[in-house]
Amino acid sequence: MSLEIEVEDRIKKLKELIDKGIDPFSEKKFEINTSSKELREKFEHTLQPGEEREERFSIAGRILSIREHGKIKFLDLYDELGKIQVVLRKDRTNNFELNEFLDRGDILGIKGMIMKTKKGELSLLAEEFKILAKALRPLPDIWFGLKDVEQRYRQRYVDLILNQEVKEIFKTSHRILKFIREYLDGKGYIEVFTPILQPIYGGAFAKPFKTYHNFLKEWRYLRIAPELYLKRLLVGGYTRVYEVAPCFRNESVDSNHNPEFIQLELYQAYSDFNDMMELIEDMLTSLVKNLFGSLRIKYLDSEIDFSKPWKKIKMVEAINNEANINLETMSEDELKNFAKKLGIIEERKGEIIEKLFDHFVKSKLINPTFITHFPCDITPLAKKADKNYAERFELYIGGLEVANAYTELNNPIEQYKRFVEEEKLRKELGNKELEYMPMDKDFVRALEYGMPPAGGLGIGLGRLAMILTNKRTLKEVLLFPTMSSKEDIKLVEEIFKNICDYYE
Repeated sequence: MSLEIEVEDRIKKLKELIDKGIDPFSEKKFEINTSSKELREKFEHTLQPGEEREERFSIAGRILSIREHGKIKFLDLYDELGKIQVVLRKDRTNNFELNEFLDRGDILGIKGMIMKTKKGELSLLAEEFKILAKALRPLPDIWFGLKDVEQRYRQRYVDLILNQEVKEIFKTSHRILKFIREYLDGKGYIEVFTPILQPIYGGAFAKPFKTYHNFLKEWRYLRIAPELYLKRLLVGGYTRVYEVAPCFRNESVDSNHNPEFIQLELYQAYSDFNDMMELIEDMLTSLVKNLFGSLRIKYLDSEIDFSKPWKKIKMVEAINNEANINLETMSEDELKNFAKKLGIIEERKGEIIEKLFDHFVKSKLINPTFITHFPCDITPLAKKADKNYAERFELYIGGLEVANAYTELNNPIEQYKRFVEEEKLRKELGNKELEYMPMDKDFVRALEYGMPPAGGLGIGLGRLAMILTNKRTLKEVLLFPTMSSKEDIKLVEEIFKNICDYYE
């Protein structure tokens, strides 16, 4: 049956209901006193086949299956927590005659008694039902669900209706964030909220989204990171702060990147990047143990062992080991030529080294591994370990970068000089200017008042969720990933415009 014919049939039913004085969209609320999960927990093992109880319950959910057997109709009703069978019987259901207007996808409110069928299926015998919302568009086949991946992402609402396991992904994401918040609160951190619309973007190398503020008559940027505002709070006297921060980067969309994403950033005064290593190692091992009861989990084709201690290795050392070279003895020209043969062409030495790391090392880091001592020229907000390398680490798990941390630079003079260097590169490189950090004079001014030594840490919550839910792409763990808006959407009203007359 074509979509148009199915929709026409449903709209016909809707009109007939309205003509009977029943508007399925008129109910403002429906009182419920139980859930499918509560009913199963209470009665699954206490009721015998064919037994009924006088206890009455009220439940609501969506019909995903309809079966008829003589003068009895069986509905599979799904609420947020699972499924319960509903039985409509001509001799027991007061408004049984309305069953002919029901379709898969309709949302019902049911009042009735708990029972088990003779075949042993726990059920609610309906004494009355109400149509709380009529589904005018048919659901895809329940047995196959949504197989077209792009359609699943575009219509996540349908994906969630049909694929119960998808709901579990986002419930796990909630548990992850809840645990992290409770962990940090227990360590004396406070959660804060900093500006998303910023006059100057900063805190990362990324292209921002730009918008115009009509009242102020000024350009603003959607933040690429909350870092510089959180460090202002350290200046103000807070010693442990964190933010669960929606961030925006005007860049590529692929399996590991989405222009809109959530990251956790935290800062702790009087600490350094070593303290950040200890913090994230303890936090994530505690989290994994809490979720799975074990420190070994499956991720794609690998097993990840979160047991302490996690491996630590300097970036250059990791590259040397995998590429069988010695970066420390190479001249800059030799380094550029070596990289060029691999298709790596960058302006800064640090960018070349980072790209070599991506090429030779990144995908091989399955168990949690700290990659430390990044080149200084690509880490303008961190303190130096020596003249060439910064006190910075990134955490890799399952071949993915999950976290980034520094010993934070608190010298206003040095920070100003680094911003000047970034500004110089912005001017020299023309169309690449937005990939370099702009001068933020207010942040430098804040540092002039004195910021204590500090460690800072950022965690990509989406990538962490990918690993802990065993998903290959970031889109699987985002409820509404960024998609092209070029989609021709035919609405019911556009197919059958006369239905609108019933609501005038």
